Amino acid sequence: MQRSPPPTSSQQLKFSSNPDLPESLRSNENSFVNLRKRKQNYGDNQDAMIEIVEKKIDEKLNSWKSELDKFIAITIKNSMQTIIEQEMEKISLSFNNIFKHVNERLDTIEQSLSFATDRQDSFDARLTEAEIKLKDNTGVSSQIGELQYKIDAMEQQARLYNVEIANLPERRDENLIAILEKIGSVIKHPIETSSIVSIHRVPHFDMKNSRPKNIIVRFTTKILRNNFITAARLAKELKSDQLSISGTVQNIFINEHLTVKNKQLFRMCREAAAKHKYKYVWIKNGTILVRQTDSSAIFAVRNEHDVKKIK
Repeated sequence: MQRSPPPTSSQQLKFSSNPDLPESLRSNENSFVNLRKRKQNYGDNQDAMIEIVEKKIDEKLNSWKSELDKFIAITIKNSMQTIIEQEMEKISLSFNNIFKHVNERLDTIEQSLSFATDRQDSFDARLTEAEIKLKDNTGVSSQIGELQYKIDAMEQQARLYNVEIANLPERRDENLIAILEKIGSVIKHPIETSSIVSIHRVPHFDMKNSRPKNIIVRFTTKILRNNFITAARLAKELKSDQLSISGTVQNIFINEHLTVKNKQLFRMCREAAAKHKYKYVWIKNGTILVRQTDSSAIFAVRNEHDVKKIK
């Protein structure tokens, strides 16, 4: 007959309430069950306590974290405020220095403008005074102009016996009397040596002029001078090769001997005449004469104001 194997400890616990067990064993079984229940209750209470403690710790940590965040924020805010105030103070100081320098410059400019204004007022006053004096001295100015004209006329009068020969090539050791006699022969107006008071070359008024220096011939009488000029004009053209002068052929011009002022005035007249298509501009006895056509009236030009008549 087989027997069933003895029960395991778990089986013993499982079936500890077996009524067939002896009383002592049943009593021990109940004690074990109560102990287990107490341990289970203690474990539950311990977990609850741990949970409460953890919750309190979390709350405290969160409170500390909140307070720490507030402290950090306040600290940063105060630090930034301090830094901003310091930088603003520096900027304010810098701007104050700039404004001070600008104000000083403006003061200097204002003083300069004030000085310039005073100077301008002084100049205006002096100019007004000078204009008043000039108006009062109109007669004097007119007299000065008249005297100047008389001086120019006298200077031109002193040249009434002179002839000016222009653009005649220069040669070393040239014989000007022989050249003049050759010119007389070409224009068919023989010249006697006794008719010549003097003959020489003169430098140009403009030192930059590279043309040959002009030749000034002074005759003994005005009639001889006029006859010589008339013969030259009738010959129309006089060239250097006609005088046996080697080199490039040059046109030679024979005119009355004018003062520097009259030469400038004569040049202005020729330019104005060319512009307005006037036919004749010439010199006679030191006076500049102008004529628009063959049938037009002849008028004299004695100063720059008269040039405006050529229009």
